[in-house]
Amino acid sequence: MNRARTVGIVQVWYVSYGSNMSRARLDCYLRGGCPAGGGCTYTGARDPGAPADRVAVRLPGTVYFAGESLVWGGGRAFYDPEVPGDAAACAYLVTAEQFDDIHAQEPPCYDRIVDLGTCDGAPLRTFTSVVGRGDVAPTEPSAPYLATMTTGLREVFGWNSERAQAYLRRLVG
Repeated sequence: MNRARTVGIVQVWYVSYGSNMSRARLDCYLRGGCPAGGGCTYTGARDPGAPADRVAVRLPGTVYFAGESLVWGGGRAFYDPEVPGDAAACAYLVTAEQFDDIHAQEPPCYDRIVDLGTCDGAPLRTFTSVVGRGDVAPTEPSAPYLATMTTGLREVFGWNSERAQAYLRRLVG
């Protein structure tokens, strides 16, 4: 993939730690559509183009599951950078407009944008809840949600299913 910047277009790394690690799932936010196993259809981004690049990243902190996903049922993933740990994630190089459009299609509970540094001169950003893991009751995620996350972990890290599922079991606790 090409990391070259297009003149006049601001690019950012959208960092996903949940179901959007799966490229097919992210495509629903960019091109529109309903994810396999999901219960919601997305309109897509104003620019439906593919990310310019994709890389595996490890984040300080943890991923936890809380609330109730209208798409998947069960808990939805959130990132808490304040809790000690190590979170597997996928960074997509997208335009700033695409990042905003992805964020706009998420539920309002993803109300905190977290800046995670830079990669190749572009900012790394994700979104999560302003409420941390210690302030909410955990909710078990659904099997289709975890399957989509497993797909993403396999795609970006090259993990086999067993390793990806072991990582997710650790998060679910």
